[in-house]
Amino acid sequence: MNRVSRRSLLAAAALAPVLAACGGREDKPQAPADGVPRGDLSVWLHQTRAYDAVFTPLVEKYTREFREVGVKPLFIPVAQLDTKLLTAFTGGSPPDVFRVGGWTIPGHARKGRLAPADQSLSSGFDKTAVDSLTYEGKAYGVPTDYTLCYLYYRRDRFAEAGLDPDKPPTTWEEVADYSKRLTSADGKKVGLQWILGNPQWTVMQLLALVKGKGGTILSPDGSRATMATDAGVEALRFYAGLGNAKLSNPLSAFGLFASGEAAMIVSGLFAMDLLPTLDKKLEFGKVYDIAPMPRFDAGPAVVPAYTWGWAVAEKSEIPHTAWHFIDYLQRPDVAAEQLRDAGSLTPITGWEKLEGADQKAIEIMAASAPDADFGPRTPVWAEMAKALTDAGDAVAHGKKTPEQAAQDFDQAMRLAL
Repeated sequence: MNRVSRRSLLAAAALAPVLAACGGREDKPQAPADGVPRGDLSVWLHQTRAYDAVFTPLVEKYTREFREVGVKPLFIPVAQLDTKLLTAFTGGSPPDVFRVGGWTIPGHARKGRLAPADQSLSSGFDKTAVDSLTYEGKAYGVPTDYTLCYLYYRRDRFAEAGLDPDKPPTTWEEVADYSKRLTSADGKKVGLQWILGNPQWTVMQLLALVKGKGGTILSPDGSRATMATDAGVEALRFYAGLGNAKLSNPLSAFGLFASGEAAMIVSGLFAMDLLPTLDKKLEFGKVYDIAPMPRFDAGPAVVPAYTWGWAVAEKSEIPHTAWHFIDYLQRPDVAAEQLRDAGSLTPITGWEKLEGADQKAIEIMAASAPDADFGPRTPVWAEMAKALTDAGDAVAHGKKTPEQAAQDFDQAMRLAL
C-alpha cells in the first residue's frame, strides 16, 4: 500500500501531528475521524506547459481516487505568482495550496501566512532542500523543484571563435577572457550575458560573484547590508564588464542565448527543457552544452541554488486535505515522472539516482551540491532583491559606478532592515 493510501486510512489520533503542524488553533476544522480527505481545494502554481502535462493527469487521478475532493487549479505566469500571492494574502483570501519560492518563505512565515509543514511530509527529501524552505526552525513547504545553477554555453559559437567546445571556462577569469573572444566588434554578439532586470536571477548571479570574492550581500545575521566593501564593489565591477545591456529580447538572456547573440548564460536545470522550445535547432550536446558554475581563481566555489515548494495557507479551512494532496503529488514515482517529462527535479532522498534528465546534468548537480548557496534568508527578501537589481542594472547600463551602486544598495537596505 502506498504512502497516500496509508494516510487516508489513519485514525484521527494518528493525525494529531498534522493538525498541530497546521496551526493547532481551536477554531481550526479538525481532520475527519476516518482520515479521508474532503473539500474543494484551490491550488495556485506557476505555469509551464511541460509541468502542466504532469500535473493535470495527477489531479484527475487524485480526484478519481478521492471522490470527495475537488481541485481547482489556477495557473499563473511565474513572474506574476509572488505578486498575486501577496495580493491574496493581503486581501485575506489566499488559496489553500500553492507553489512558493523558498526565498519568499521568511517574509510569509514571519507574518503568519503559512501553515508549518508536518515533519513526516519532509522526511523523504534532501535535507538541504528542506532547509531552504525553513524559517526559524520550522519547515513551511514540501520541496518540489530544486536546482543548482550551471554555465550554459553555445558549442557552435565557441567553435566559430576558435575555442574548444569541449573545454568550457572553469573560472570567472576565463569567462571574461572567452567573452572578449566571443564579442563581435559591433557588440551585437557577446560572450556571457547576464539575466538583467530579474530580481531572482540578479540575486543568484551577484551571489556567486560577491561570495566568490569573499564577501556577502547581507551580514551573516541579516541585520545589515554589506555590498559597499571591496568584495561587493569588485563583484559589481566584474558584473558590469560582461555582456551588453543594450541587447534586447522579450525573453531576456534566454532569448539571446537561443538566437546565438549570447554565447553563455547562467541558469538552472529547467533551461534544458526551455531552450529547445525557443529554437528547435538547439540540440543539447551539439549546439549547446552545460558546465559547472565557474569560480574565481582565488575564491571559494559558490553555486547559486533555489527550491520551490508546495505550501498551505494558515487560513485554509481544509488543511488535512491540503497536505494530503501535496503528499500525493510528491510521491517518488511522481518525482521520476516530473523529471523525465517536465525537466523539474523533486529532491527526494537519493535524487542523484533519478532517471529522466540528461545524466551529465544530474552528475554536475550532484558534484556541485556541497557548494550550493540559497542566498540570504531574510524576511525582506523582496526589498533586498529589488535594491540589488537596481544596483546591478545601474552598473550594467553604465549609469552608476560600482562604488556608488554598492553604497546605494546598502543605504536602501538600511531603510528595509
